[in-house]
Amino acid sequence: MSKVIAINPTQDFKERSRQVLDNPAQRKNFRGAMDFLQAKRRSQFEDQEELQGLRELGSQIRRYSLANLPRLLEQLESNLTAHGVQVHWAETPAEANAIALGIARRVQAKRIIKGKSMVSEEIGFNHAMAVAGIEAFESDMGEYIVQLAGEAPSHIIMPAIHKTKQEIAQLFADEVPGVTYTEDVDALIQIGRRVLRRKFAEADIGLSGVNFAVAETGTLCLVENEGNGRMCTTVPKVHIAITGLEKVVEKLEHLPPLLSLLTRSATGQAVTTYVNMISGPRQSDEKDGPQEVHLILLDNGRTQAYADAELLTTLQCIRCGACMNHCPVYARIGGHAYGTTYPGPIGAIVSPHMLGLGSTYPLAFASTLCGACNEVCPVKIPITDILVRLRNEAQARPDSEDATLRGSGTARSTTVSAVWSVWSQVYSRQGLYKLASWFMSRGRALSPSAQGAWTRSRTPLVPAPKRLRDLLKDQPE
Repeated sequence: MSKVIAINPTQDFKERSRQVLDNPAQRKNFRGAMDFLQAKRRSQFEDQEELQGLRELGSQIRRYSLANLPRLLEQLESNLTAHGVQVHWAETPAEANAIALGIARRVQAKRIIKGKSMVSEEIGFNHAMAVAGIEAFESDMGEYIVQLAGEAPSHIIMPAIHKTKQEIAQLFADEVPGVTYTEDVDALIQIGRRVLRRKFAEADIGLSGVNFAVAETGTLCLVENEGNGRMCTTVPKVHIAITGLEKVVEKLEHLPPLLSLLTRSATGQAVTTYVNMISGPRQSDEKDGPQEVHLILLDNGRTQAYADAELLTTLQCIRCGACMNHCPVYARIGGHAYGTTYPGPIGAIVSPHMLGLGSTYPLAFASTLCGACNEVCPVKIPITDILVRLRNEAQARPDSEDATLRGSGTARSTTVSAVWSVWSQVYSRQGLYKLASWFMSRGRALSPSAQGAWTRSRTPLVPAPKRLRDLLKDQPE
């Protein structure tokens, strides 16, 4: 379990995408998985009127929560503290890891058992603990599989969706002592359970994510299907929860609509098997639970998004993964091609806050802008509008008012800018346009056969032999 996962720079996005596109078996697996998840979601939202009403309600709750975010965060901290939960604030991934490491060293922890947490992936938690000599072990079955393989999750809900049962069978046979090769799915699950149960008993700390944090009651809500989340938060003596600043809602009554949208959009379930509500450490009259509970609230670029009226909507996300499941690009290349913790459409719009636009701008162009992500987003994030905004900002002049994100203008090219400047001049002056179109139609034989990315999968663009105005002139009166 000591393998270090290397996150590839997004500059290699095109090359990684081509590798997947050249792998018919992997493309077939992803297509089948996405079709299955789409069908599961449709079966849960047969009544379109109910769906749209629920989406609007969910969107309103998230917008209201974000509009009152500073107040709700203070209220959450106050109520959690009153319940005995220790609240920590982290501006960067390094600070979040340092806080967790400080807790681990104070209690002399050697092993940490983890429930599913994308924020822990975001901050590189496992690697940070490994460097400090502490084992961080994944207990979610999908996360356990990718950790065993030394890979990053390829989907925010189903981390090992890119793996076939044959690959998992071989992985278990190679990496789990005493295991022989078997493709029996039930047997593979039992193998994982046997390993994980020992880890729960041995762990000094349990780490979890947070789906929603309720300010008025000081409650951390965590949904899952395998029971590992409940084990992580009750068996070890110390529980550390980590989440982004945006996950807070004001009232307990705000949870049911959001949970209904989350579970039905993510896995096609009316409700997950486990819904955990955590409000503090074990009390004197309780038989189980941790002696300490800590909450780490992470910024990591979220306040930058919060300060921007348009980018603020990215913080509405409830991490259901529906946009990925319906994205024609993600369905063909999978999550690893993106090279970021959050892949797919949502990853393309949240990663610039966390990593800067300079290293993530190619992801904004990995979209057909078909709008499928907008149609299925349960909280109505205008993803395609934000993608267009990021494309423009990636090519903006660094000193312009459009350059607001770290790395703005990274994709700007002097040559391309000059070409568009000439284009603008030609198309804004009638005389120049007539002259240019005349030369293009007469010189069509000089059109290059190789036209960059366009001709990798399309025929070359060649001007028509006659302009429209010439054709109209030839028409009889």
